[in-house]
Amino acid sequence: FCLLIEKMTVAVESAPITSPAPEVNETKEDKFIYNEDDEKEQKDCEKIFSMLTEQEVAEMPDPMMPRRYLRAEKGNIETAVKRLKETLVWRKEFGVDKVVADDELHKFENATGKMYTRGYDKDGCALLYIKPGLENSSSADGQIMHVVYTLERAIAATAKNTGGKEEKINLVVDFVNFSLFNSHPLSTRKRFIHILQSHYPERLKRAFLCSPPGIFKVFWKISQPFLDPVTKDKVVMCHGAEGLKRACALFDDIQKVEVCAGGQCTREYDSKTWLKSDFDVTFDE
Repeated sequence: FCLLIEKMTVAVESAPITSPAPEVNETKEDKFIYNEDDEKEQKDCEKIFSMLTEQEVAEMPDPMMPRRYLRAEKGNIETAVKRLKETLVWRKEFGVDKVVADDELHKFENATGKMYTRGYDKDGCALLYIKPGLENSSSADGQIMHVVYTLERAIAATAKNTGGKEEKINLVVDFVNFSLFNSHPLSTRKRFIHILQSHYPERLKRAFLCSPPGIFKVFWKISQPFLDPVTKDKVVMCHGAEGLKRACALFDDIQKVEVCAGGQCTREYDSKTWLKSDFDVTFDE
């Protein structure tokens, strides 16, 4: 899990977007502000953009992709371009747009409330709740498609809520009722991690871990000395008075945060309500 967090972030703090990201209707002649405070990063992003074809530019889900991949690759332009192009191919082959529109699939996969967006942190970044103890599906493909659907909704909610000034999302993982008997097969977990690492870099802001298993808490305590400060800061253990206090200090409105993460919201999640709401709207919004 810690390795996953490192892969979805970068070992230096990313500068926030200083102006809203424009709509994705750009052409090769357009020029965007990727980082007005860092001339080198701005030029490197422009270089990446120039190495894309007109078709690839049109297929980007948002114009800030060059910056995210540049940061994920720690400034290496060549590997950033390679990974960005691979993601564009993956989105087409996986059928992200079709997956997002598959209402029947998500009615089933989301029925138990195992994954959904609800509320924001103090910077306006969406909270994506994951409850592995409520897994209801034995279909690896269905599970993965629902993960992508929920990730895309969380990203859209952050963009809408901040006017495009933020790109990241938060994971709130509630381990209540989780056990080895309802955990995903190793092959499914590998696919899930691969997709997050390869195609959603620089998207994770923090991971809030609620009611983690005892063995995980032991592992976390042992591994902390070996983690860089940025990665360590992105993991919030929501247990004990100190952990819950830290978590609450990072949320926008604790009345809209569930009790598992130290909030005060007791309204039960309703899958039908969330699925029928606008794509960029979180539950209870």
